[in-house]
Amino acid sequence: MRVVHAINSSATNIAGIERHVLYLAIAQKARGYSVGAVVDRAGMFADACHQHGIPVVVAHGLTQEGRLWEPPAEQAVQQLIAQFRSLGAELIHCHTIQSAAQAIPAGNRINIPCVLTFNGPSLVMAAKRSGLKFATILVSRARFEELKMRCMSENDIYYVPNGTRAAPSAPSQETCESHRPNLILVGSLIPRKGIDAAILAMVALRQKRGRDCPILNVYGDGDQEKYLKEMVAVLGLNDIVRFWGFQSNILEHCPSTDILVMSSRSETGPQVILEAMSRGMPIVATDVGEVAEMLTDRRYGRIVPVDSIIALAEAIESLLSDIADGQFNPDLLIERHRSYYTDEKMAERLEAVYKQVLLTKPPQNIPG
Repeated sequence: MRVVHAINSSATNIAGIERHVLYLAIAQKARGYSVGAVVDRAGMFADACHQHGIPVVVAHGLTQEGRLWEPPAEQAVQQLIAQFRSLGAELIHCHTIQSAAQAIPAGNRINIPCVLTFNGPSLVMAAKRSGLKFATILVSRARFEELKMRCMSENDIYYVPNGTRAAPSAPSQETCESHRPNLILVGSLIPRKGIDAAILAMVALRQKRGRDCPILNVYGDGDQEKYLKEMVAVLGLNDIVRFWGFQSNILEHCPSTDILVMSSRSETGPQVILEAMSRGMPIVATDVGEVAEMLTDRRYGRIVPVDSIIALAEAIESLLSDIADGQFNPDLLIERHRSYYTDEKMAERLEAVYKQVLLTKPPQNIPG
């Protein structure tokens, strides 16, 4: 099967969605697929694909202009048609709404089945109303059920949770006992990530633990950087909240005995949770998107309401106590990841979706 992944990418770093596509493409290649990618620009993602032997073509027509789901410019459609044909595409898998708005019309024109991984029900319904033909993959069970309730055909929607690479091995018990846990927060410095709530939780945590308060290490950049740093200074937290900027694959370089904190106000299927899970890292996360499906009980970490500063501080305190008392077992998290959330599991589930989509391929359109 020849699958082409369409994505709008960053030129300067490999963001979460790009890592997701890269790991998926690598896993699919290992399963015998002929995999390629169409991107809107050259950059680190394209370079990483080339390093793994995944052909990439740059199609500037993939860049969305105007309103979503309006008919794209004919020149852009023809460019994409040429790119898909050059890669011998049998199925097009889109990973961003901007790329889908261009790639799906081109795929429909030449009768190549299209799949979109996306979790915005309203935009999906709007695309269907505009006459576009594609299947939708949702990484959130709740969003999948929502679309089913909206009477979407079950031939058009599929639930496939995210997957990430498995970490090489579990942390040793000796390392767990010798390292005092700190806190790791990974994400863009934007309101949706709720980093201000995590900073305010550090005030409550310091009141509880005094000199034993862990350090919150924040990895990311974004529009709120100045505001958040000023907040830390005003609250007198410079000694326990530190900003390190964006660093790719940061969890690979952090002690697996640190605690991942995810304070987001909105997520779908956060990969950072899965990456932490694969390393056996304790996790405290807000109850958003697929998190409750990932962390089904307290053995795996703690889940707190969105924007509940006290609950976030208490959850971190509770997990710190469990770790100190030897009540946290990282092997349970690692086993859960290997059983449900590896990139290989994701590729296996997507293979079943692709086969179903190809079986229900619509009648031949007139080629453009």
